[in-house]
Amino acid sequence: MTDRGWMEQEVKRASYRAVLREDIVEEQAGAAFGMCREAFVREKEAHGLLTASLYRYGQFLFLYAEGVGKTPVPEELCALLAPFLQRWPETVEKPGKDRLWLRMQPYYYHAVPGCAEEWMRDRKPSRRRGRIALLSSGKWESYMTHHLALMREGLIEGDKYHLICLHENVLFSYFEEPKTMTNLQGVKEAHSAALEEWLLNDPESHFMRFAPGQGPGPDENFVFLPCVAES
Repeated sequence: MTDRGWMEQEVKRASYRAVLREDIVEEQAGAAFGMCREAFVREKEAHGLLTASLYRYGQFLFLYAEGVGKTPVPEELCALLAPFLQRWPETVEKPGKDRLWLRMQPYYYHAVPGCAEEWMRDRKPSRRRGRIALLSSGKWESYMTHHLALMREGLIEGDKYHLICLHENVLFSYFEEPKTMTNLQGVKEAHSAALEEWLLNDPESHFMRFAPGQGPGPDENFVFLPCVAES
């Protein structure tokens, strides 16, 4: 690949979830987080990665990463964390396979990555944010229906790099500050019928509340996560 060849490669982004073992030694985990950051930097310098951020909520880890020409693999980027992670249960399609990281299902965003050059143009984040919310079991159908409508319409403006992914009832969001505002249709000041419909259906009622001491105040439905490694 030429010096600029990587910039013509398609950007592949993904979010993953893992769980730390209960008997984890914090000092060892901290050292492993530091080595993850070093791995992020090496892969970025080799033009195989644009950015990666690892967030923590108690025993839970959330990884957001953007690969160049290929989907980022957490088993490679965070290989040194393996001894500290719990294994997920087997699945029907892959019985007996050891799984440390689960890829979360992407379902909401404001832009689709093209090549690395376009995706990185004018990108100067001062902060990369990660947060989680818990989806109420009785509101799945409504939540997904409305967000699918918002996606199909494509008029809601938001951060170009914003991505919400789902696993079980956990919603993990990544975005950047300052935000690079855009939408899927590439238009501004457009009326969104899908947003009006969503707002009429009591958005706050779609989320579970965290237990006291677990997260935000009683009027908030999401928790911002500390970043333990990024590049």
